[in-house]
Amino acid sequence: MFLHTMATCPVLPERLRSMSLDSEEQDDELLALASIYEESFTSVQGQEGDQADPYNESRGGELAISLDLPQEFSILSRHTDENGTVLEQRTTVEHLPPIYLHFTYPPTYPSEQPPNFTISCKWLNRSQLTQLCQQLDTLWTDNEGSVVMFTWVQFLKDESLAQLGFTDTLDLENIKPLRLSSGASNTSGLVVGDMSDESSGATNHSGKNNCDTSVSCGVSSSGESAGASSTLTLSRHNSLNFDSRAIQDIGPKTNILRLLRDYDEEMRKQVFGVKTFECKVCFIDKLGQNCIEFWPCRHVYCKDCMASYFSVQISEGNIKLLRCPEDNCESEANPKQVQELVPEDLYKRWDEMLLNSTLSAMGDIQPCPRIHCQYPATIEEGQGQCPSCKFVFCGICRFGWHGVDPCRLKHSESKKIMEIYINGEQEDKQRLEEQYGKKYLCLLRDEYLSMNYLEENSKKCPKCMAKIEKIDGCNKMTCQRCSILFCWLCMCILNRCHPYSHYNDRNSPCFNQLFMGMAEEDDFWDDSDDEMGVFLD
Repeated sequence: MFLHTMATCPVLPERLRSMSLDSEEQDDELLALASIYEESFTSVQGQEGDQADPYNESRGGELAISLDLPQEFSILSRHTDENGTVLEQRTTVEHLPPIYLHFTYPPTYPSEQPPNFTISCKWLNRSQLTQLCQQLDTLWTDNEGSVVMFTWVQFLKDESLAQLGFTDTLDLENIKPLRLSSGASNTSGLVVGDMSDESSGATNHSGKNNCDTSVSCGVSSSGESAGASSTLTLSRHNSLNFDSRAIQDIGPKTNILRLLRDYDEEMRKQVFGVKTFECKVCFIDKLGQNCIEFWPCRHVYCKDCMASYFSVQISEGNIKLLRCPEDNCESEANPKQVQELVPEDLYKRWDEMLLNSTLSAMGDIQPCPRIHCQYPATIEEGQGQCPSCKFVFCGICRFGWHGVDPCRLKHSESKKIMEIYINGEQEDKQRLEEQYGKKYLCLLRDEYLSMNYLEENSKKCPKCMAKIEKIDGCNKMTCQRCSILFCWLCMCILNRCHPYSHYNDRNSPCFNQLFMGMAEEDDFWDDSDDEMGVFLD
């Protein structure tokens, strides 16, 4: 027995020597991965208390692999409108959530065995993840006996999109998560919801999945789900050879489009914050965290310049001019940017002016008649009630609600009554004052005269319908409310880039009439010529 032990003993040192070399290569590879991928790599060095055990199979790590997307890469989503029509929507993104590669080293890696791994992703389905698992197995076969983690990571980062056939579009219809319904038999039962398998390092990687179970809904007697486009029978599910190492990391009720949009927006902010930009106003280079970016034009300016610009515009009442300063650019600042850059009092003023401007364009909403309140109230069937002070008022005359009683003076009658009050006999004036009150009629008279003046001397903006009075200048007008350019003569909207082409085009009805209607000042120029002539003599 002793001789037999001595004969077999030399095998053990050779085995230990090989495992020791494997352990050294594993340590070197973990060190290299940490150096190359930095924050994208998390190392796992065994369970607590096992730090010194070089043969612990839990040594490994996690890699978050972010892909470089092609330019103009978009997400294709579909939704059904109220008429049942399927509509497509494309959303351009620059970033997608990373592919996660979790791995552990067996004691005999890399001399004999590959790393145990799982791949998880939020925007790839299990069939696509299975293809990636198979490709990683192929790469190990081609490099058996050598460390392979770097090769795996580079493949996932640089070649996985091409491997899966992605060019410039990610179709969300293909990544719906699935789940096997509970109580499903070989002839009935559905796969709905999520079918994620959290197992890793399984021996039979290409075996069929033992997925979660959930209560199924809407199953007919024949085992079909009415209207469920992504349902599968159990027999069909059993025929799918998903790799158990492929994990689709989303739940059945996840809004995938919102998830991908939010991630892309967050990553854009992070990338923007560390870049350097030249402000197009002060021409100073500043970090993105000290700048703002307008959308969709993507012009960048420093926060100091935009804070001054916004403050001036709000102070002057130009609530519609918080736009990108670039010439002919229509991109507007969003409320969050305005709130970040201007003082609180200016932001409140801007918010109130914007609200009042919006309400004035809506016929079914009016501000509360009480001067100290002015809270917006909805008008229903001629009656309004302020949500703030609870004042109930008439939506026509804006006095307190008078029920079935007539308004003190209907708008349709005010013009006729004012003509009598202004141009009528003294007896008629006294009669009207006794009926409606002198103070009330004086207010109506002032309003009547103002309205007549506006009708005779103003026109409505062709876009926002605000009344505009031309005092002086040429016929190229700018609306102070919506900033549109239009012709005072024909009221057509002018091209913002070439506004004067309207007056230079021979086919235009306003050709050569840019200054038509301006007061002539021939006497002024005649006097000036005479004075100049005397001076020269």
